[in-house]
Amino acid sequence: MNAVSPSLTASGSSAGFGTRLIRLLFFCTVALAGTLFWIAPRPPLADLPQHAAQVALLHDLLTGTSPWSDLVRVNYFTPYLLGYGLALALSFVMPVLAALKLCMMLAFYAFVAAGLALRKEFRADARLDWLYVLGFFGYAYQYGFYTFLLAVPVGLFFLILARRFAQAPTRAGGLAVLVAGVFLFFSHGLMFLFCCALGAAFIPCFVKGFARMLRAALPYALLGVLTLTYLAYVKHSALVIPAGSTQASAGTMWDWSGSFGWHRVYNFLLYTVATEMKDWYFMLGAMFMLAAPWLMGAKLNRQDPSALLPMLGAVLIWFAAPSDAMGIAALYQRFAIILLTAYALMFRAEAVHAKEINESAPRRTGATPRTLLTQVLLMIFCWSYLSVLAVREHRVAVEDAPFETLLDATEPGQRALSLIYAPESPIIDSLWTYHTYPLWYQADRQGFVDFNFAFFLPQIVRFRPDRIPPARPSAEGSAPQDFSWHKFEGRMYRYFFVRHTAPLPPQMFANDECQVVLIKQVPDWSLFERRACR
Repeated sequence: MNAVSPSLTASGSSAGFGTRLIRLLFFCTVALAGTLFWIAPRPPLADLPQHAAQVALLHDLLTGTSPWSDLVRVNYFTPYLLGYGLALALSFVMPVLAALKLCMMLAFYAFVAAGLALRKEFRADARLDWLYVLGFFGYAYQYGFYTFLLAVPVGLFFLILARRFAQAPTRAGGLAVLVAGVFLFFSHGLMFLFCCALGAAFIPCFVKGFARMLRAALPYALLGVLTLTYLAYVKHSALVIPAGSTQASAGTMWDWSGSFGWHRVYNFLLYTVATEMKDWYFMLGAMFMLAAPWLMGAKLNRQDPSALLPMLGAVLIWFAAPSDAMGIAALYQRFAIILLTAYALMFRAEAVHAKEINESAPRRTGATPRTLLTQVLLMIFCWSYLSVLAVREHRVAVEDAPFETLLDATEPGQRALSLIYAPESPIIDSLWTYHTYPLWYQADRQGFVDFNFAFFLPQIVRFRPDRIPPARPSAEGSAPQDFSWHKFEGRMYRYFFVRHTAPLPPQMFANDECQVVLIKQVPDWSLFERRACR
């Protein structure tokens, strides 16, 4: 009765080898994915030039070498301190661009490590580890939300501490949550609020009694005091700059009132891997990743409500949070980064499932042919997706060459205006690939370019209140003929970087103050220079 047939032994051995091989390939895939950050000389991430410009400007301000100290000041009380602080430290030993690439690569590895650590904490299914890889490269990555990308793994590790504290509330555990929460606050405010809400929600899952719940909530109450202190600082320092109906408005936009308000339903999945429906085929792969647990026979962890909370939190953010608030654009969209991770945590580990059936269940629920096939297909999708991103970044390096000739035609340390009338790239399926690209002039050559992120609330370098320029997000208008020399106070700029795919109006820079000449023109780019003024 207890004998094991040779065929079964051979089958189990073969399945075990297949599982180990897939595991090895998983770690190789993660290691190679980290090279994506280094393929393109300038990664085609929409906001990244602005973040690089912030770090370069901060470096020069702190070393006393910035020509712009009368224009801006350092804002030390910022929830973006982690991302900018790490890049700043590295900028003393490497170029700013390399520092940002290194930080993002390490953040990706930390993101995967946090997913694996959460899986162990929740006793989730190890066969779903592939779901922890791709989410990092979706909406938030492709739009270049640098500080948010660095904060996400910090938030995921915070959830581990928060859950352990909820399971056994102690002074030491509460202190750990408090310290980690402060660190998370100075990583990114949005991730801080999301993870603190989840951490507090863990408490009723394990703590019984209202009084005990209140005591366990003390660390979160203290973190709430930190939040209120920051809001008081913002109000006292007048950091919120009114901007009318622009993207930097202090108001709130929900994007539910338009005719396409229902787009949140399908974008919930699309934004885990892409930013536009042009990449609809990526969404098919993401749908397969959601189906993978069921194909493997995985079971929801109904015995542990805390395992469902991260996914519930992601769903609430997606369908209840605004699109823009306090000058922060794409607020709910960026949280697609945690969707696949939160989803994978909902499913119990094989061993936990097996014990609920009988002792022979591991042989039935383990490395079955269907399980191995599903894992292989997950692996193939990951490889295909990462390969497409790699090819695109390689092609962008060629597309970027004309812009480099534009930079070579400039002198360092000048003020410039960015006029982007064609922000799309024919290679990258994103609406804003080149929207802030001229900021590389600020990052590389000690210049200063408007529109500038020094306008925004959380930035570490901010405009001085009396030196805020008229340039606002998208204020250049939708077409070159909308440009107004006097509206932008054009005489303050030496250079004008213009991206366009149609011929520019001959009198675009016509004015009664200064002479403006075209000094360099390359495919899709023109560089103008202000010469003599009256």
